Formats: sequence, structure tokens, C-alpha cells
Amino acid sequence: MGTYLKGGATYYRSIGQNVLITSKTYKYSNGYFGDNSRHGNIHTRNIVSENALSSANDFYNKLAYGGTEQVINNNLSITRMADGTVITKRIISHSDGSPVVDINIKGSNHSGGIKQQKIHFIGG
Repeated sequence: MGTYLKGGATYYRSIGQNVLITSKTYKYSNGYFGDNSRHGNIHTRNIVSENALSSANDFYNKLAYGGTEQVINNNLSITRMADGTVITKRIISHSDGSPVVDINIKGSNHSGGIKQQKIHFIGG
């Protein structure tokens, strides 16, 4: 069994290579996607959508394109990017039940300006 790159990519990509395509669809400013959460923590973000799950999946697929994905269970998927970024998608978050994408750039050597953040997709 071999390793497959997410989305049918032909080479292992960094998250920095996926910023432009993702930011064309989702609000992006100063390294953060979406808006501050109502709790005021800049690292916890919200993206409002009519279909939160569909938007979370689309966002994750764009940002994680060309990474290696591991599906843990029906709720959790983890993608590792070439630069060391780890992107995690949970269908149901522990805190509020919304779909959430967590971007962990602690090990990144090419984040493309994206900052560490957790994005909740909430109904509009």
C-alpha cells in the first residue's frame, strides 16, 4: 500500500502553496481565516455558512491539497503537509458541536503567512 497525495496532487505540497486558492473563497486577513470568535481569542475563528459541514469540507480540501491524509474515524481526518504543517478536520467539535478545522503550523518551514488557528464553521 502506497502513500497518496490528497486531491490527486502530483507532488507533496506545503500549506503556503495552498493559501491563494483557499483565500479566494474564504475571508483571509493577516494570516487568519474567517472572523474572531465571540470569545475574543484571535486563534479561534468562525466562518459563517448556510451549510457549515459542506464549507468545512471544502475549506479543508483546498487547504490540505497535496498533503498526506490519514482518516482516523468518521469524525477525524489529519493531513500532514510537506512543510511540516498538520491540518486536522473534525466533523463535530468537542466544544460546540460545529465542524472545525485546526491549522497547526508549529513545525512549518513554509506556512505562507498562515498563523496557528482553529476555525469553527457555524450556520448562518
